[in-house]
Amino acid sequence: MKKYLLTVTAIVMSLVLILFVVGCAGESAAPVAPAAAQEPTPESEPLTEESPAVDQEPTPEPEPLSEEPEERTVTVTDMSGDSVTIIGEVDRIINLWPAGTASFFALGAGDLIVGIATAGTINEWTQLFYPNSINIPELGGTTPSIEELIDLEPDLVIIHPATAADGFAQLIRDVGIPAINIDFSTYETMAQAYAILAEILGGEYQQRLELWISETEAKISNARNLTADISEEERPVVFYIAGQSHSLTTTMNPGSIVDDWVESAGGRHATTLMDVAAADITPEAIFALNPDIFICAGVWQHVHMHELLTTPGWMDLNAVVNERVYTNPYGNFNWDRFGLESQLQINYALMIIQPEIASANGITRESIIDDIISFYSTYAGFELTAQQAEHMLDGLSPDGTMENPVE
Repeated sequence: MKKYLLTVTAIVMSLVLILFVVGCAGESAAPVAPAAAQEPTPESEPLTEESPAVDQEPTPEPEPLSEEPEERTVTVTDMSGDSVTIIGEVDRIINLWPAGTASFFALGAGDLIVGIATAGTINEWTQLFYPNSINIPELGGTTPSIEELIDLEPDLVIIHPATAADGFAQLIRDVGIPAINIDFSTYETMAQAYAILAEILGGEYQQRLELWISETEAKISNARNLTADISEEERPVVFYIAGQSHSLTTTMNPGSIVDDWVESAGGRHATTLMDVAAADITPEAIFALNPDIFICAGVWQHVHMHELLTTPGWMDLNAVVNERVYTNPYGNFNWDRFGLESQLQINYALMIIQPEIASANGITRESIIDDIISFYSTYAGFELTAQQAEHMLDGLSPDGTMENPVE
């Protein structure tokens, strides 16, 4: 009986074990319950600024359409009071005023000049700075035909001031070419003219012209301060011989740049003391004035200096007896008249009119030679040698020879 119970028990245990194994196998093979019977999966919360999706790359924004750069437009009021608008870059300029043309060569802007009035603008100094200057077309005078101007395709025409009253600039504008008048005859009006030109040219030329204006004002102010205490009676009388023609009496009227540099340097400009216009001055009027200083300028300066030293009547005047006869430097244009290079005239005039004051303040022949080299390096981008600077200071050509004037 006991053996039978053990056997039954074993059979029952085996059946239980079989049923357990079958039950486990059935559970693992059972199909997944329908979605309705499952717990819902929680939805993702929307992204906020505090929780950026670092694992997602943002959609790139479309690039803006490229726009054409606006064409440069400048509107200026010229020295005649005319409003002139210039559209586009100014790379081709016809300059019909020699003094204005020379300023471009001294500014390092000679490559912009595509037409000039006459060949008289181009001297040996200009050819040194710009060998190609001799190939610039000459238009035979200050009022060429409109057709000649059109043929050169200029972006700008600078007229001669003498033609402004005749409406020549407007005739040029009427065919679609901008034209301006930038007349100047003193340091003040040169600053005004160069400010207009600076706005037109822009870029590096504008920077140089603005520097010129500030440096020139500083030099004039310095010279005036140094000579402010000299009484009128102590100031030497200076007769300036223009030297544009063979004449010892040709000079400049009062109110010109000659007044500026003579008076700032502690002198008196002779024509401010005479009762006649410069064109009517005679040798007798000069003898009666008996100037203390002669300054010989222009292409005839060396001829005139020789005549003063050797001609009866002239050789007996105070300036000659006291050895106060001087030539005057020139570069692309005469320092003594007008143009960019006239900045150098300020200290030169102080050195020869008030040499003791100049020397006491470091203005000497050596310092002016340094100034010449620095000036042309800064403005024209040309490096003169010390020897060339000396020749310029002495009113000579680059090779040290005297300019040969033509009768």
